[in-house]
This record gives sequence, structure tokens and C-alpha cells, in this order.
Amino acid sequence: MATIEARPDKLATGLWRLVWIEREETVASVEQDPAGLCRIVPEGPHWSPMKSFGRPYDGINQALAEVRLYFKGR
Repeated sequence: MATIEARPDKLATGLWRLVWIEREETVASVEQDPAGLCRIVPEGPHWSPMKSFGRPYDGINQALAEVRLYFKGR
């Protein structure tokens, strides 16, 4: 099972990297606006070309849960 962890970006405030721990690979970034809403930006080859995250999420934990659900069973 893929373990996905959120890590704050070292340089940019409001930006998180979602890392697949077993591979030490970034699979997405999450941008958080001043109101706290988050947007997921997939990165890398692990995503279906049809998968998109068009809606905002209510914080990093909700965005992380959505990505973990996508990677469940991998």
C-alpha cells in the first residue's frame, strides 16, 4: 500500500508536497490560499490522464485524504 505524507515546502508558504514514502517520490503538490482552501496539482507518471481535482478542499488534511484514497491499494 502506498503511504502518502504531506510535507510543507521549505521555501513557499502555503505549498505542500505530497510524497509517496516507499518511493520517496513527490506525487502531487497542494496549494493553499489565504482563506485555507486547497487545490491539488498532480505530479509524475502515476496519474490517470482522466483524473483531475477541480474542486477546492477545506484544508491540507482533506486534500491529503483525497490523494490517499486515489493511491489506496497501490
